[in-house]
Amino acid sequence: MALSEKDLQQIAKTVEQVGRKVMSAGRKENRKPYQETERRLRAYTTLKGNIARYQKDIEDIRREDMGRSADIIMYQTNSGMSPERDLEELRREKIFALTEKLHRDAADVKEMDVALDYIKTDPYFQVIPMTYFEHQTQEAVAEAIHCEKSTVWRNRKRLIWQMSLVLYGADAI
Repeated sequence: MALSEKDLQQIAKTVEQVGRKVMSAGRKENRKPYQETERRLRAYTTLKGNIARYQKDIEDIRREDMGRSADIIMYQTNSGMSPERDLEELRREKIFALTEKLHRDAADVKEMDVALDYIKTDPYFQVIPMTYFEHQTQEAVAEAIHCEKSTVWRNRKRLIWQMSLVLYGADAI
């Protein structure tokens, strides 16, 4: 049984539609590292602030008289009674929880520092800190570095792409 010309055209049309969907899905998948890099750039200054805050909180907990603190109240589940806990144990638990957060944020900041170091010699490097850390508009950045707004936009995209390659390697391709 041979396929008619109409059947062959329908098959070709279906293959073309499926191909477009696959290509579109691939492009969207490739944008994830780029978007993730932008998300991390936006969070960078906050994470650096968190690190300083966590360090200060840990030092405060080490000096704090936890026996008198109204903030340190822990209850066992379903008992309704205060647990018999050593104050030093409570202190260690709070410090441990903050230390975990500190290390997680510090690791992300360190990764971002590596990616930022990779692009720091680029003539348009200032576009990144001005946009993501100082929250300046494209117009303000263009005025500050004496170029067109489209140049800022194009170079910002290029630099983020380079950073995403540093951060995500072949997954960003």
